[in-house]
Amino acid sequence: MPSTEFIDAVGLNVTDHVASNEFLALAREGAITKDHLKRFALAEFQSQEAEFTAYGLLLSRFPHEVPGGFFSFVAHELMQARHRMVSGLAPALGMSPDEMRSAPIAVPVRQFTEFISWVALHAGPAEAALLARTDFALWCRTCAEIADVFREVDGVPPEALGYTDAYRDNPPEVADGVLEVIDYGLAQGERDAWVTRSAVRMEPALREWWHAVATGTASSQT
Repeated sequence: MPSTEFIDAVGLNVTDHVASNEFLALAREGAITKDHLKRFALAEFQSQEAEFTAYGLLLSRFPHEVPGGFFSFVAHELMQARHRMVSGLAPALGMSPDEMRSAPIAVPVRQFTEFISWVALHAGPAEAALLARTDFALWCRTCAEIADVFREVDGVPPEALGYTDAYRDNPPEVADGVLEVIDYGLAQGERDAWVTRSAVRMEPALREWWHAVATGTASSQT
């Protein structure tokens, strides 16, 4: 199967994903409070903790320049976001990194981190790269929509706008670079049936993540 067909096989509907986002809906209603923003910042911070480890492990498992370059780029993007978090958004909300590291973790956020950690340990390079591409496609489009709304409503700290707006563009290194990693993984004997195995789970995992941020609770499906 050509590498582009694996992307199609994920069946990703970014428009529907964004339309269902409860946090975005609250923002459009002008109903985002400081508590919503703090839940967002904390969930993002806690997810990053797992993602740093996951992509570092993937880089160590697959040090070849094709997958290694891809996973190192993703790790760099995540670290840039962490710097924006600890120097901008978290202080604006009265949150300290040390307190965030020891804070309780919501069930959907914990499940997301466990999912990412499983991929780091068990997925092949093509499977992990397609997961990352799916994550970025959903996350960047969502953050772009949220930033557009934040720009128009009152009471949103500029740091919240800046944080989400920085995620506006899905990097071509991820969106397009995944194709080379898929080709590499298949050439190394990675099973076709496993390439999409984790990517198809990303949309529901992120949907639950955003539900917890918006409501402070897990959905009945969790």
